[in-house]
Amino acid sequence: MKKGLLKTLTLFASEQKSRGLSPHTLRAQELDLKKLLAFAHEGNWASWDVSVRHIRSFVAALTQMGLDPTSQSRILSTTRTFFQWMWDHGHISRNPTTGIRNPKEAKKLPNFLSEKDAHTLLEAPVPLNFQEARTLCLVETLYATGLRVSEIANLNLQDIQKRDQILLVHGKGGKERMVPFHNQALRALMAYLSFRGEILKEIKGTPTNAVFVNTHGTRLSTTSIRKLLSKLITAKGVENQISPHGLRHSFATHLLNKGMDLRVIQELLGHASLSTTQRYTHLGIEDLSKTYIKSHPRARKKS
Repeated sequence: MKKGLLKTLTLFASEQKSRGLSPHTLRAQELDLKKLLAFAHEGNWASWDVSVRHIRSFVAALTQMGLDPTSQSRILSTTRTFFQWMWDHGHISRNPTTGIRNPKEAKKLPNFLSEKDAHTLLEAPVPLNFQEARTLCLVETLYATGLRVSEIANLNLQDIQKRDQILLVHGKGGKERMVPFHNQALRALMAYLSFRGEILKEIKGTPTNAVFVNTHGTRLSTTSIRKLLSKLITAKGVENQISPHGLRHSFATHLLNKGMDLRVIQELLGHASLSTTQRYTHLGIEDLSKTYIKSHPRARKKS
């Protein structure tokens, strides 16, 4: 029984990997389905061909585990994907997850920087060493392009078109997009690449195409990027301790506040859905009201 359950999960995982999903997504799916498998074992499920009642019991168990609504929703999303895959491939006679709703989540806006804090973060003298140049270039590029932390970590030298000031970004699901960057980011990049070349010569390491490297000459990890940003925020005295993802939100919000079309921002961020982009923007009610008054033909008329 247990071998049969695990075998189906393994088949599903293999197909998901072949679709080009990111390692982060695959790992998240693996952890989510481990919880489902453990629950199935405890309940002595004979197969995955179960009823809605079994799935509702699993939902109740997630709540009893003390998981927050966001985590529960993610696990249920993975569970739905798994059962839909089994239904599509004829492994089950019905899909018991149909109609199962996610728990209600409190709407929470992610942290993002004000424009003033963004400028404070990036105001810096000419970098004097590799570490300073790397941190400045990382943060400048993240804010200039709205890249995901995984995307900037995986950036290669051949992905940079210096003349046109464009990055070729390898996004989620193997999708590629072109993202422009401004002059300030180009200057930070050129300064960093100079120090990068020097340090790679010094350590005589294996040649690498990775743009951002550590002092050993290997690709910089996403964890290291998060730590470098956190360290810079503390050093600059910026109170809002944001993550690289927060810089992505800041990028989108500031562009929207300056009047950029939401669909253009969607393309820059690499979102498949416009609704996802809308969650990344934080236009205040005051800004919305001002924009409305300026834009609506009737609103401009004097009473």
